[in-house]
Amino acid sequence: MNKQRFVVIDVETTGNSPKKGDKIIQIAAVVIENGQITERFSKYINPNKSIPFFIEQLTGITNSMVENEQPFEAVAEEVFQLLDGAYFVAHNIHFDLGFVKYELNEAGFRLPDCEVLDTVELSRIVYPGFEGYKLTELSEELQLKHENPHRADSDAEVTGFIFLKIIDKLQRLPLPTLKQLRRLSQHFISDLTFLLDTFIFEREKAEAPGYVKFASFSIREPEAETGGSHNDQFPSDVDMWNNESGKSLSDLLPRYEIREGQTIMMNEVRTAFANREHALIEAAPGIGKTIGYLVPAALFAKKSKKPVVISTYSTLLQQQILNKELPVVQRMFPFSVTAAILKGQSHYLCLHKFEHILHEEDDNYDAVLTKSQLLVWLTETDTGDVAELNLPSGGRTLWERMAHDEESVKRNRKEQISGFYERAQHKAMQSDLIVTNHALLLTDEVSRKKRLPESGALIIDEAHHFERAASEHLGIRVTYIGLHAKLSQLGTLNQRGLLKRMRRLFQTHHLPVDSFFEMDEWLQYIQAESDAFFSSVHSFVKRRKPKDDMNRLVFNLNKKSQDNSWPTLSDGAERLCSMLMHVQQQFEGQMELMDKKLTNMKSGAAFLADEYRKSMQSLKEYCHTLTRLFFESDENEAVWIEIDAKGAKNAVAIYAQPLDPGELLADQFFARKNSVVLTSATLTVEGSFQYIIERLGLGDFYPRTVKIESPFSYDDRMKVIIPKEMRSVQDAGQTEVAQDTAHYIQMMGKEAQPKILVLFTSHEMLKKVHHELKHSPAFSGVQLLAQGITGGSPGKLMKTFKASKQAILLGTNHFWEGVDFPGDELSTVIIARLPFRSPDNPLHAAKCEQARKNGKNPFQTVSLPEAVLTFRQGVGRLLRTAGDKGTIVILDRRIKTAGYGRLFLEALPTSSVFELTDRELEAYVSGETE
Repeated sequence: MNKQRFVVIDVETTGNSPKKGDKIIQIAAVVIENGQITERFSKYINPNKSIPFFIEQLTGITNSMVENEQPFEAVAEEVFQLLDGAYFVAHNIHFDLGFVKYELNEAGFRLPDCEVLDTVELSRIVYPGFEGYKLTELSEELQLKHENPHRADSDAEVTGFIFLKIIDKLQRLPLPTLKQLRRLSQHFISDLTFLLDTFIFEREKAEAPGYVKFASFSIREPEAETGGSHNDQFPSDVDMWNNESGKSLSDLLPRYEIREGQTIMMNEVRTAFANREHALIEAAPGIGKTIGYLVPAALFAKKSKKPVVISTYSTLLQQQILNKELPVVQRMFPFSVTAAILKGQSHYLCLHKFEHILHEEDDNYDAVLTKSQLLVWLTETDTGDVAELNLPSGGRTLWERMAHDEESVKRNRKEQISGFYERAQHKAMQSDLIVTNHALLLTDEVSRKKRLPESGALIIDEAHHFERAASEHLGIRVTYIGLHAKLSQLGTLNQRGLLKRMRRLFQTHHLPVDSFFEMDEWLQYIQAESDAFFSSVHSFVKRRKPKDDMNRLVFNLNKKSQDNSWPTLSDGAERLCSMLMHVQQQFEGQMELMDKKLTNMKSGAAFLADEYRKSMQSLKEYCHTLTRLFFESDENEAVWIEIDAKGAKNAVAIYAQPLDPGELLADQFFARKNSVVLTSATLTVEGSFQYIIERLGLGDFYPRTVKIESPFSYDDRMKVIIPKEMRSVQDAGQTEVAQDTAHYIQMMGKEAQPKILVLFTSHEMLKKVHHELKHSPAFSGVQLLAQGITGGSPGKLMKTFKASKQAILLGTNHFWEGVDFPGDELSTVIIARLPFRSPDNPLHAAKCEQARKNGKNPFQTVSLPEAVLTFRQGVGRLLRTAGDKGTIVILDRRIKTAGYGRLFLEALPTSSVFELTDRELEAYVSGETE
């Protein structure tokens, strides 16, 4: 690297396309030599055209700032000399290089084809776990100052520092990793080959410590496996802590300030475990629920010498338990308390599979980028968990081929280095506490596929999600995309895929290949038939749900008998299933030949045959599932079709889920456990646990129930406002209600340092309100964020919202629960509508129909309890810590006008509820009234 010259360029422009007349308005560069910045260059450029308003807003560069500057022609020679013979480095190379080349050509200078390095691509490779790769996101992750984003001089400077960090990290990689990156580098956007050759030459002189070689690449040296804490206990201490003298657990924790509610929680969990009872504990925010169950769980695990399993719905809570709450618990005791996280097999990388796939010839960019990311990540990860990665969209498909499965177990038995999943399992087996998720827990217990160690005691946090998790786990689905992915992996004899490679394998071993030609023909028939079938399903649903403003449309298959066109679709499903079964018969003949002749295949051939076998098995399972959905569903499940109305004409998914998973949970889960403690902030409706007991199938177990009140003084800290002048959908219309909603958001946005979360039940309404707000002059300096519109995942939106001094976040389902904005991160929660499920929701509709058949009122027994629980979750977003204060604004007048509104009012944790006119609300916001 010492002899290279790198010029990091950034330009600000009037638009995206130089060929359409867009021009540079600022150009900046930093020159890097010998690992240091040696020169800086920055110029404003007169574009000889007006700068668009949105560019002025983005960059802060105005027309007045450039009107007296020179045009690009005046600095063209200086820019040319700067770049001549150097690497051209930029963040998103195509944009900056495209503009600079075009402007130089216009000025009479032809920039030679120089070597280029794209810091977006390189940062994705060397920092595979970063959440985002924008300059602002990278500078935050790498703790670099970025004072003026979207100014060329500031952007070029921070890009230069990012580039130096990238190069430094590449230089420190172990030799096998560098060699594999070198092999893949021909497919990169960046001209990295020569630099990698240099690093390889340097690394051959001194190998990097801390790594071990696995096949052709390096991995981080595994930590030495130690005996678990079950074998390293202090019996007398544990007995003392588990004493039956009647002492409260809080009395035994002199170094930790226990809250009153936490004491109740600890003793309830301890009692449930000791008495082998199931328990439901509603624990309001502020009591310290997680510590409240971790302490008795750790003590029970020590005494029983069996781990306690803790299951959550969200990965966010799993990380919070391990990284925040567990260290507190560990400091409480005079003996060690260990914990581990365990997920399903598909979360962990199989090293053997990666080795084979790494060496497949593949010029697909996403695949090459993913392999490069994994090569670097394997030098860092202890877990091999995909959750640590930020893969490109095509990388997800590749991961499915590389994830751990039962075949991985067989291969890993021969290795001295254990696989990631085996390491995670071993750690879990030796731990006192195992943190997992509802999906794996249900897979483990209900289907009897044992992944978790035997444990008689469990804690289910976020228990209000347990029924939903059970329905999803016990349900089935098929999608067009799923079938297309399976067919693409198989390919045809004219494409690069498993079918073509397997035919070659048969030829190599002198086996007959006629079946492959017939298989090829049938797979093409299936592709054509599936396109036609799913397109007809899409049209079928769209004709029956002609709502132009909605993307997601559903059709309830429980009502299919009422539709005259249904036989046409069922005929199509039957044809598709018949074709899939025919292919399966051909495959079984091929497998007989393979099993006889290919018993001693080399590892590469065995891996290929195994992938082929799995792909065909997945087609068989797909056929069985489609048959179940169309021809074998029953009245105890909801079956429905979902389409993307504005997407591809075959963008279809078909689902089935049980209406009452409680019966299965009772027989296959709760009956097999000594004690399960279920806890959440929202388990009761009208102060009763009866609804959740029925939904989870706990009626015959007579569980312990306790409701632990919050220590917060809600009357002082939370004000609830119901605007008197808000119109209803019934009296006005969707457009008018959207206008009113935007109006009240604007009113609340006038408060000092507004941080407002607006909760919607409909994405369509969210879009309408966002449209009303985005052009509002009232929000100067206030960041407007909208789920599904302003880009980014819910996690990214949360991060942006928290980092902003003034922001408004419009959100749907994800933001009603499970998100925390403590302190001044949130000042107001606006509830646009009471959260009743849409009548179009097929699972909800089927539950209501079942209730009706059983002689129950579906609104009272299904719709209302669900809505009240969701409402309580939404209200719970506001106050998360003892010092929080804020306002809840409810824009749905039904809370006051409908008879059932009483239940929602009673669900509020405060009595400070006010109906205000617009004038009174303005006075409240301005601080004129309390």
